[in-house]
Amino acid sequence: MNFELSEEQKLLRNMARKFAEQEMLPSLREYESRREVNHGLLKKMAHLGLRGIHIPKEYGGAGLSYSDAVLIWEQLSWASWTQTLISLGDSVLAGTLLLNAANEEQKQRYLPPMCRAETFVAVGAVEPNAGSDASAIETTAVLDGEEWIINGSKNFITGGGIADTVIVLVQTDKSLGPKGISLIAVDRKTPGFSSADVAFVGGLACNASNLTFEDCRVPKENLIGNVGKGLRSILTGVNTARLFISAGAVGMAQSCMDASIKYTKERRQFGKPIAGFQLMQEAIARIQAEILSVRCLVFYAADLMSRGQPHGKELSSAKWLASELALRASTEAIRIHGAYGCTDEYPVAHHYRDAVLTTILGGTTEMHKLTIGRELLEINAMI
Repeated sequence: MNFELSEEQKLLRNMARKFAEQEMLPSLREYESRREVNHGLLKKMAHLGLRGIHIPKEYGGAGLSYSDAVLIWEQLSWASWTQTLISLGDSVLAGTLLLNAANEEQKQRYLPPMCRAETFVAVGAVEPNAGSDASAIETTAVLDGEEWIINGSKNFITGGGIADTVIVLVQTDKSLGPKGISLIAVDRKTPGFSSADVAFVGGLACNASNLTFEDCRVPKENLIGNVGKGLRSILTGVNTARLFISAGAVGMAQSCMDASIKYTKERRQFGKPIAGFQLMQEAIARIQAEILSVRCLVFYAADLMSRGQPHGKELSSAKWLASELALRASTEAIRIHGAYGCTDEYPVAHHYRDAVLTTILGGTTEMHKLTIGRELLEINAMI
């Protein structure tokens, strides 16, 4: 296996790091303090072709591989994972879903404007009683002539408060269980649709909302894919989202280590830099070793996805270990920085807040352990 990046990949990585340093970091504290989304970032990323990295060129994307994408996602997340999430998340989740499940007219309707940052498309799956078990959803869609009537609610939807369109996971026939679940696109202007923003402990410059649908009538042709194929269709987008989270978590861990190295060289105690203390070197060495290991795993999963190879346990392993690494590295960085690490004067506190979210979004650590176990042992532990 060749671990050497191509010249094009090095250019992509460097371009993304430059954007993170020059366009994201300078305004991050401002937008976090106001709990607002920096919509200008979406436009700037679109101009550079960063939105829809893996989306084919005929639909407005860059047409790059998942291996290329993780390089970019890591570098942008080095500055802020949740700003990267709100800037690219719709192209990652909804974009992949549409690419694999939508008909040609729907692809042309949604994907090019999304890649140009003219529209934002969220995906509504999670509900009060349906998280890891997506098959338990209660939001319903009933066909009435040429329209679907949608009723129900969705929780913690990334970008739900700013989305122009939400692709909603609905139950069209409860008697069929998971085989009755479908996906339907709902325009924000649809009567009966409303959203209420949620304040998370992290993601201060992101957006998450609870959505409500009360007798929302949408055209029959807004069905994405086939009736009863909703769970299968949404999984394609979720897999890309898991890879995105994995790469972003590595980026956060790297940023925390970079900040810790800089700080320990500058901070002096007992007459010398604390970088010379044995326990400080051990902490930084451990983070570095884990970053190198997990980064290789993330690239391996991305390579499998790029080549269309089976990648279930590899992707779940990457998501599990990367998200926990981000949390562990940011926690260690806070300790290294002491009280300064708990302030926004240093670039570790916001990673600490955001890292918690990576352990939940895209499937909890526990669910990924079960996925790996089921694939290896061929026994479903949930039964």
